[in-house]
Amino acid sequence: MNRDLQKKIGRLLVCGFEGTKAGEHARFLYRDLKIGNWIFFARNIEGYEQTAELSREIIAETRQNNGDYPYMTIDQEGGIVSRFHGDLNTYPGAMACAAAGGADLARKAAEGTARHIRSLGFNMNLAPVADINSNPSNPIVGSRSYGDTPEQVSRYALAAAEGYEEGGVIPVLKHFPGHGDSATDSHKALPLINHPYPLLKERELYPFVKGIERGVPAIMIAHMLIPALDSSGVPASLSPGIITNLLREQMGFKGLVLTDCLEMQGVRKYYSTEQAVVMALKAGADMLFVSHTPEEQEKAAKALYDEVMKGRLGESRIDRSLARLAEARRKFLPGIENEISPVPGWVGSTPDPELEQISRKSLTLIRENSFLDKGRLTDSDKTLILVMQRPEQFIGENTVSGGNPMLRLKKAFPESCFRIIPADETEEILDKEPVRTEQYDRILLVTADAGFFPKAVNRIQEICRSETPTGIAVMRSPYEAASFPEADFLVLGYENTVLAVDSLIAFLKGEIPAEGRCPVKLGN
Repeated sequence: MNRDLQKKIGRLLVCGFEGTKAGEHARFLYRDLKIGNWIFFARNIEGYEQTAELSREIIAETRQNNGDYPYMTIDQEGGIVSRFHGDLNTYPGAMACAAAGGADLARKAAEGTARHIRSLGFNMNLAPVADINSNPSNPIVGSRSYGDTPEQVSRYALAAAEGYEEGGVIPVLKHFPGHGDSATDSHKALPLINHPYPLLKERELYPFVKGIERGVPAIMIAHMLIPALDSSGVPASLSPGIITNLLREQMGFKGLVLTDCLEMQGVRKYYSTEQAVVMALKAGADMLFVSHTPEEQEKAAKALYDEVMKGRLGESRIDRSLARLAEARRKFLPGIENEISPVPGWVGSTPDPELEQISRKSLTLIRENSFLDKGRLTDSDKTLILVMQRPEQFIGENTVSGGNPMLRLKKAFPESCFRIIPADETEEILDKEPVRTEQYDRILLVTADAGFFPKAVNRIQEICRSETPTGIAVMRSPYEAASFPEADFLVLGYENTVLAVDSLIAFLKGEIPAEGRCPVKLGN
C-alpha cells in the first residue's frame, strides 16, 4: 500500500467514533486508516476534563500516525444543537441571540463559545447557520436560524462567524445553498427545493454571497435537491454544478468546502458511502464527513484510494484540497502546530455570565392578560404545569445525559402539579388521564415543538378555551405560538435547554423581565 497516498486521503476525511475514550474504534481510525480530522458528538463528551484529555490523545495520535495537525470539529451551535449536553449546555442558540438584541450579541455568544471549545481542543465549529427560516413548518432548522429574512440572517450569521474567529476557532457557514425552506429533515430523507433561480439568488444564496464577500473560511454543503441549480437529480453535496460551477466559479469562493455527513439518509438512501465520497471529492469538496460507522469509514478511505490507484482520480485533485486545508490552517490557526499546549483545558464558567444574560434577554412576552399574580406564577396545588414536548429533542445526535431540562420547572415550583407528555402521544395519554381544568386556578402549558403534532395542538387549544386561565411558554420553534390566540399568557423561549428553562423560571418568579423581540413573523 502507498502510505503517502493513504495519509493524503486521511486528511480529506472527517470521522467520528464511539465512546468517551480513544477505544478500539478511534484506534482503528488513526492507526489503520490514518484519518486526519475528527468530529466529536455528545457520545464523546461527559465533562470538561475528560473532553480535553480525549482531544489531547486524538491530536497526538493523529500527528504521529498521519503527520498533519488535525481539524478538530464539533457542532456547537448552541440552543438545540449542542454537543455539550445536559447541564453542560449553557449556550444560547441562533434565534435566541437574535431575539435578545443586536447582532453584537450573536458575536459575543460566538466568541464565548469559541473560547470554551478551543480550550478543549476544537479548532473548527460547524456553525453558524446561514439558513433563512422562511418555512414555519421546517422540522430541521427552526430556532437554529437567526430569522426569516436574508438581511437579518446575513447580519447575525456573519457577526457570529466573526465571533468564532475572534475566539480562535474556524467558523463554517451552513447549509449551502440554503436549507430554510425545506419541510424535510435531511438526516432522514432528501429535501427538494423547487424554487426558480431568481428567488434562490435573492433569498437562499444571499447570506452566502455576503459571507464570501467578508472572507468566510469555510462553507458546508447540504444534502438537497435543487433543480434550478442542478437538474441532474444529484444532491447539492455531490454536485459539480453546485459546488464547482456555482460556489467556486460563479460566486468566487476560495475557502474550504465541507460536506454534511455522508451517512445521513439524504445521501445513503440513494448512494453508497463509496459512491458518495468519490462524487463529493470530484464535485469540489475538501472535507468529507463520515461521522459514525467504522465499516462505512473504511469503505470511504478504500474507495478514494482505489479511485486514485485505478487512474480514475488524479492525485493532483487531492493535492488541491490539501493545499486549501493547509492555507486555512496557516491563516486562521497560525502556529497551532507549534503550540506547547494546544489543549490547555477548560477556561470559563458554567454558565458563562455573558451567555446567561443573552438567554435572559431573549425571553419574549407576547401576551399577558392577568395570568401572572403580581408578576409571578403562583406556586400551589391549584397550579398545573403541563409540558408537551417533541419526542426527538436534539438534532443529528440524540445521545443526551443530564436529564430533561423541563424537570427544573418541577423543582422550581414544588407545590404545583406537574406532568410531562410526549407530543406524539398526547391524545392517547389525555384520553386515559384527562386534564380536569376545573381543578386548577392556573394552567401553564410548556411546549417544545408540540406544534408539529396536530392532535397535541388541538388538545392545547381545548385547554385554552376552558374557564381556567391558561398560559403557554413556547420553548422551541416560536411559530406554534400563532396557534394559540386564546391563551391568556404567551411567552417565547426558543429552546428547551437548561439555560433557557432557567431563564423562564427566573421570569416566572418575577426576577427578570421578558424584554426580547421575536425575530420571525408569527402569522397574525
